[in-house]
Amino acid sequence: MPAVRFPLVTFALLLAAQMASADPFVESISPPVLEAGKTTRITLVGRELANAEGLWFSVPGLIAKPIESGAERAVFDVTSSKTAPVGVAGLRIATRNGLGNACLILIDDLPVRPRGDGENSVKLALPAAVWGALREATLDRYSIEVAAGVTLSFKAVANRLGKDSDPLITIRNSAGKVVAERDNDPGLYFDCRFAHTFEKSGTHTVEIRDARYQGNEHHKYVLRIGKFPAVRVATRPSDKGTPSLAFGVLKGDEGSAWVPEWTSASPTTTAPSPWSFDFRRVGNSSPRSIRRPLSMLEPLLMECGLQAMPTTVPGELLGVIAQSGWMPAFALKLSKGQKIYVRGEAKSLNSPADAEIIVLDRTGREQRRSGDSDLELPFDYTAPNDGEYRLVVRDRQHDGGPDFTVRLSVRTEPFPPKLAADVEGLTIPQGSYQPVPIFVTRFGTTGPIKLSLRGAPPGLKLTPNEIGDKENAVVCKLEADGSSALGLHTVQIVAEAGMESVLVTTQPLIDIKKVNVDLIPIALRDDQRRLPPSVADRFAVFVTPPAPFTFELPQALVTLPRYQKAPIPIVTTRSAGFDGPIRFEARGGQLADKNEGRTRVYAEFPDATAKQPNVGGTAVSKILSNTAKARIDVSATGAHGGRQVTLIRTFELDLVSAFKIAPESAKLVLAPGEMGTVRLTVDRVPTFDGPVLLHLNPRDGLQFEETVHIAKGQKMVEIKVVASAMAADRRHNMQINASASVDGYEEEVRVPNVEIEVKSQPKKIKTD
Repeated sequence: MPAVRFPLVTFALLLAAQMASADPFVESISPPVLEAGKTTRITLVGRELANAEGLWFSVPGLIAKPIESGAERAVFDVTSSKTAPVGVAGLRIATRNGLGNACLILIDDLPVRPRGDGENSVKLALPAAVWGALREATLDRYSIEVAAGVTLSFKAVANRLGKDSDPLITIRNSAGKVVAERDNDPGLYFDCRFAHTFEKSGTHTVEIRDARYQGNEHHKYVLRIGKFPAVRVATRPSDKGTPSLAFGVLKGDEGSAWVPEWTSASPTTTAPSPWSFDFRRVGNSSPRSIRRPLSMLEPLLMECGLQAMPTTVPGELLGVIAQSGWMPAFALKLSKGQKIYVRGEAKSLNSPADAEIIVLDRTGREQRRSGDSDLELPFDYTAPNDGEYRLVVRDRQHDGGPDFTVRLSVRTEPFPPKLAADVEGLTIPQGSYQPVPIFVTRFGTTGPIKLSLRGAPPGLKLTPNEIGDKENAVVCKLEADGSSALGLHTVQIVAEAGMESVLVTTQPLIDIKKVNVDLIPIALRDDQRRLPPSVADRFAVFVTPPAPFTFELPQALVTLPRYQKAPIPIVTTRSAGFDGPIRFEARGGQLADKNEGRTRVYAEFPDATAKQPNVGGTAVSKILSNTAKARIDVSATGAHGGRQVTLIRTFELDLVSAFKIAPESAKLVLAPGEMGTVRLTVDRVPTFDGPVLLHLNPRDGLQFEETVHIAKGQKMVEIKVVASAMAADRRHNMQINASASVDGYEEEVRVPNVEIEVKSQPKKIKTD
């Protein structure tokens, strides 16, 4: 069945309002596949593609030569070495104005063939990697000659090229009867890969279309047919190297397949499979009844004949949820007080498993389990006693199959932190810099994290080069001095935490979906969140000649009260001979276009000129804005000498309420019949000095004014509270809401609760 989708809009239309006008943007590439060992002429279609200078690739072994370029079309000859890695790679166009968006292209070792013109069936010589486009309400047909008993592999690569495609492959015999059909393969998102054995000789027709009959000329596909491995999941690691995840190539008779693989320095243990005993004697009823109390898991495992595989710590554990209800299990011997750290992987291995990890003690009682949402988030467990414990893996949907691979990592030390950058393609003029915001997720490690560059040319520098042990975010500067080599470079950022190092990852915006025009303008589809490692762990850097200007934001923090305005000062510096205007644009947080119907916050800037080099922008808060702090990117664009230069600087925009009310003390104790005072302080932003009205919820046994007026400019108010003479001993939460008119809009603020405790005085005991 076709997959359910959110409403989608054209990627180019959504990005048009967000990208500077000079930024090159590629909508599609023809052909979307390069044949290894040959030169392929490719055409890029999009906008702002004039003055193309080269192509950046995320993998080595590819060289691009510009042939022609115009505003909407650029042509390159790309030579691929025979050793170029087979699989999906990243690509970016570089023009005189800078780097374009990230695109995906396939490198294949099968003979590459075009679809050709016409709607009739195209005769296809095998093996082949034929390419075309999934257009709306159409399908492409290919005729192939096969002999009886021949097994061929079929693979559609379309969704993994970054578009909202859902390819469906149908095979018909000479009589038109369907002999095979394949839609989505779990683990490959909406693409598919399978093998089919033909019973009879003759001409067969292979059809490919979008399962929903959607698409357009930009939704390219590659249909691979031949004798190559049809697997899609890595089931064993390489035995060398430091722990990492990459794509490995499996060779076949006529071509290759690429699957995720990992390297590990720790021993690897594989759980037994159900094929080692007669699983049918138990059937699916017992494993499916896994919703029973988890204390019965151990008898259930024994009933299925499954023995937990002994393993060592630290170690890598590999299990396959081979069929519905199957649960790979591993036995660990732990000492009292020993702590282990566990993390799983499934989706990153192309596995369809929706797995969770359960820790059992020797009696089969549940001790700990992985998080409900993400198997890859590490968790820790401390053994309460000496003995044997078990790690059990199960599928939350009670599903299974030979591709349901799950890999576990068990350690005695915390896992290294995860670092993600908010940018991945950087155009840096010599003598200038661009910001690299990095976010840190720590999993128990402590201490600072050191940063360094790998693969960077001389003259490229990252500052700061250390993240403090208390910081979870930092904005670094990637600077190119005057000696930096011009042109395209591939750079990785290495983060060292303790004795381990990891790469800073990125999330290139390949394609998007429109989720909610009012609240969330764009979001990534799930298939866009897991890109090939060669795309997600490196940065494209384009070093260009010096810029004719630079600019800075003097204020690192701008405070914007709700319903008010805040200034954003900008200071520019120009080179001799540059007198053109400099345009500014801000993005991030809740910022949106001023003219959109329900924009919450917007920013606007005048142009900086030679006569007015320093200008002041304005951030404006409208209705429905939320109090929050967010990083804002300000881009400055100027044209000089036939090129446009865009520099980016950042600041934090803190959207706050115009006033705050806080109690001097969080608690007041009264005896029955006693009166006390609750003192509240009023903290207003400098641009607001109006009156504030307090609304107090009544409480049984307490007497106070339910409405209190705080006059203009008043900074403190006292509220008299009386406990009734018959009040019982108890604690009350005094709930207070504050409201005020801020520039014509009503602003409401919740005041922290004040606890009022009614407590009788202890009776004195008479003594003789």
